[in-house]
Amino acid sequence: MQQLTSVRLPAILDNVPLTMDTVIGAVSRLGLDERTLQQIRLVVDEACANVVTHAYEGMEPGDMEIACYHDPGWLVISVRDWGQGFSLEQIPAPDLDAPLEDRSLGGLGLFLVRHFMDRVEYSCDAGRGNELTMVKRL
Repeated sequence: MQQLTSVRLPAILDNVPLTMDTVIGAVSRLGLDERTLQQIRLVVDEACANVVTHAYEGMEPGDMEIACYHDPGWLVISVRDWGQGFSLEQIPAPDLDAPLEDRSLGGLGLFLVRHFMDRVEYSCDAGRGNELTMVKRL
């Protein structure tokens, strides 16, 4: 598997666009169509925004690390942090049929990540940190 890029930055909102641009710059060399690039941009945005908003909630912001790998036919994007972990299974699926006024603000990020990626995995490790791995078939 070939590493396309890796960047480690403080987990603050100002760095989310930089991470998206870094990832898109790296994966655009693969000749992906615009629709796929937009999907990748969205999932990186959501994953990094969740790190900023949730992983370091109530504590000093730490770092987030984003890495992309390419294997023929596959793209792997890893987002790592060293904040508070969570369980993918505990995140409820949004009720897309509920009227807009009855929906809570937010809550679509993980749904969109799962929708646009072929495989999504999450692990928590005290030493290695929390890692969201998103895999897309190309």
